[in-house]
Amino acid sequence: MQGNKKCTGKLRRGGLLAAALTTAGLLASMPAQAQDKPVGTFGWFGVGKALELEKGHWYWVGEFSGSFFSDKGAGGLLHLAGVRCPAYFDADFNAGKSNAGGYCIIQDVDGDQAVASWKNAGTPGPGGRGPGTFTFTSATGKFKSLLGTTHNFVGITQINWADGTTSGYATWNK
Repeated sequence: MQGNKKCTGKLRRGGLLAAALTTAGLLASMPAQAQDKPVGTFGWFGVGKALELEKGHWYWVGEFSGSFFSDKGAGGLLHLAGVRCPAYFDADFNAGKSNAGGYCIIQDVDGDQAVASWKNAGTPGPGGRGPGTFTFTSATGKFKSLLGTTHNFVGITQINWADGTTSGYATWNK
């Protein structure tokens, strides 16, 4: 019986060690994208052309551009990266509905880039909110781990300027 207790103890310890190593191996082999996600705010300025389709219903084509500010600050994923988003925005003020979509090209000072396709729907106008998703479709350098990942955002229009431009921001993964 003494031998069985030693054997059982060794098997138990060996089993725990094997389980710990297996877990560590699985965590280490998990794609980085499962751990990496940009959390912060993208402040943008929209420049483009708006056409009134009918009274109170506008269709805009242009670009939202600005910078991303990671909640983690320096060292946070995509912190201070430049962002350019060629896009469309369909705003029906009569129905109180809007939808938008396009792509965003994100680049940091080292030249590493990520491209994401995005879409959202919500309410138009100053203070309008549009929750949606974006998916990284290509990436280089330190952003390769983002490829294929999908994230949540909420776009908020702050100001529709008289000259047809617009200012706002989007919260990412908040």
